[in-house]
Amino acid sequence: MTLVLLLAEPAASQPTLPRRPDPPAASAPPAEQAQPTDPLFDRPYEATDDAGFVLHAVETARQGLADARAAESGLAAPALRSAAASIGAQQQSTLQKLEALARSKGWRLPQRNPERTVSVPARGAARTGADFIVHQIAFHENMLAQYRAQLSGQGDAELRRVLRAEMAGHQKNLQMLLGLKL
Repeated sequence: MTLVLLLAEPAASQPTLPRRPDPPAASAPPAEQAQPTDPLFDRPYEATDDAGFVLHAVETARQGLADARAAESGLAAPALRSAAASIGAQQQSTLQKLEALARSKGWRLPQRNPERTVSVPARGAARTGADFIVHQIAFHENMLAQYRAQLSGQGDAELRRVLRAEMAGHQKNLQMLLGLKL
C-alpha cells in the first residue's frame, strides 16, 4: 500500500519541486517570467554593519582595480583602454579611501590576494571588448546599488561621507560605459 502511494503521480494542481509548477511547453516565455524566480535572491540591497560593508567594498574595489588594469593593457580599442584607465583611477581612489577609513576605525581588511584573476576572460579582441563593457556596466550598477543601500542606513558618518564622494565618480564611469561603442 505504501509503495502504491509513493509511486502515484501528484495531483495536477500540486506544483512540482522546487516550489513552482513546470513552465508551459510552448515556445513563448511564461507569463510569470517578469517576476523573480526566487525572491530570496532578488531582494534589494539593505544597509549592513559598517565594518562588514567596508570589508566587502574593499574586496570589490580590489577586484575592480585588477579588472581595469588588465583591460587597460589588454584591450585593443583606444576608447576601451581610456575607459579602463578611468575606471582604474576611480577604483584606486575608492580603495585608498576605504582602506584608510578601515584602518582609522580598527576594522578588519581582507587579506591581499597576489594570485587574483580577472573577471573578464580574454577572447578575440571584439568579444573581449564587448565582455568588458557588459561586465563593467553590471559591476558599476551593483556597486552603486550597494552604496545607496548602505547610505540609506544609520551607519558611520565618515563612511557615509566617503561613499557619497565616491559615488559621483562611479556614476560618471557608468554613464561613460553606457555610451561606449565598439
